[in-house]
Amino acid sequence: MARHTRAVHLPLDTTDLSARAIASQLVALIAAGQVGDGDWLPSTRALAHEVGASRTMVAAAYDELVAAGFLEGVPGSGTRTTVGATAAARAGLSSRAPCLEKTNVVPAAHVTAHRTDAVDLRPGTPDTGLIDMRAWARAWRAAASTRPTTLSPWQDTDDAFTAAMSRHLRTNRGIDTDTVFDVPGSTAAFQTLAAVSGLTRCYLESPCYPAAADEFSRTGLDLVFVPVDHDGLCVDRLGDDPGIVYTTPAHQYPLGHRLSVNRRAELVAWAKRTGSIVIEDDYDGEFRYGVAPLPAIRSIPGAGEHVAYVGTASKMLAPSLGAAWLVPPLPLHDAVQTYLREHRIAVSTITRMTLTALITGGELQRHLARASREYRCRRDILITELEARCPGLEVLGVQAGLHVAILLPDSRPDLDVAELLRADGLLVSPLSTFPQQPRSEINGITVNFAQIDRSTARLFAECTAAVLAQGAPW
Repeated sequence: MARHTRAVHLPLDTTDLSARAIASQLVALIAAGQVGDGDWLPSTRALAHEVGASRTMVAAAYDELVAAGFLEGVPGSGTRTTVGATAAARAGLSSRAPCLEKTNVVPAAHVTAHRTDAVDLRPGTPDTGLIDMRAWARAWRAAASTRPTTLSPWQDTDDAFTAAMSRHLRTNRGIDTDTVFDVPGSTAAFQTLAAVSGLTRCYLESPCYPAAADEFSRTGLDLVFVPVDHDGLCVDRLGDDPGIVYTTPAHQYPLGHRLSVNRRAELVAWAKRTGSIVIEDDYDGEFRYGVAPLPAIRSIPGAGEHVAYVGTASKMLAPSLGAAWLVPPLPLHDAVQTYLREHRIAVSTITRMTLTALITGGELQRHLARASREYRCRRDILITELEARCPGLEVLGVQAGLHVAILLPDSRPDLDVAELLRADGLLVSPLSTFPQQPRSEINGITVNFAQIDRSTARLFAECTAAVLAQGAPW
């Protein structure tokens, strides 16, 4: 029998307004029987007005619960709880991983030993709890229902994956290509390009992504560090010798700067003039907040001869997929293809098929839209807490990506600050530990906001303020 709709009052606690808090409270109301299976919820606009939150925040909370299966959207009607939501809530199920919830927080001043329940705020991981598990399961079922071939992944030409990923890159990054190679992680792409380029030098941003520096060093390239500023890589410091230029232009890793339009054009012109190759690592370029997307370097006219584009599912979905993609410079297409086959480098066939299903069904695009809204809310929460408790600190990289860099006073070495925060149960990455030349040129920490909630953001800001206010024990 169809359930009659009724007006549902949601007595939410407005003292802690975040998408995560709203989602948690809604699950608690479902468990308590105040909201039953099939009940219609207020519109995002109505609930936002009622509790004094932004509509974006409420929409992100609803999205989280839809992804977890507690709610469902009915086109033209609204949002309601699903059949079975009450049983799931009363069984203790949540819309996110339990490890993200922080209870019984000990104030920083009372901590005397290293915590064992540390919150990891180091950059590198998204929130997999935002994945719509029903869409995820459908995609994997569709892939699993296809009869396996007798070919190994590196032997199997997957035209469907190539077409789907080409469409994704065209839609999201403006890259027009029909050549996309799958690789099991971005470092496999770096290894391949270094091996087939014929170049002996690698220019790295200073500071840069440690795994990239390790991989290029392992391949025997001569590493040359190039400074970055607020406009990204300083192209005028590259010199005249040809080489591979490794750059993270959408959200410089780890400082977060965006490579300016002028420098993108200058970098392509420099590569043409010197016969070099640019590796554009677009590790989290899909996430932008309140700014227009800058063109991918590979999308610049004439860049196809000298620019390799590398993308990954690690930030979009989950690192555990082990999936990345490589668009090589046009002259290196055949060499890359041969190297990948000879070295048996490829993503598993079923993973490729799953990604293809997520893209062609529109689920990946919906996930990116949903995740972007939620990540923006979490970024705003972190910045608000920092501004309230640590005024004056410069925060970099707020326009894109999943982490920010916080510059510290020179009197407070980032290694010591990180160690004191670790004692408070908070893990961060000191900027001085990233590969760079000269060493320890930048003093600060990186903070991943992808899995943060208001209580954790407040704890981090309070602990940071306490650490900075302490007299230096060294």
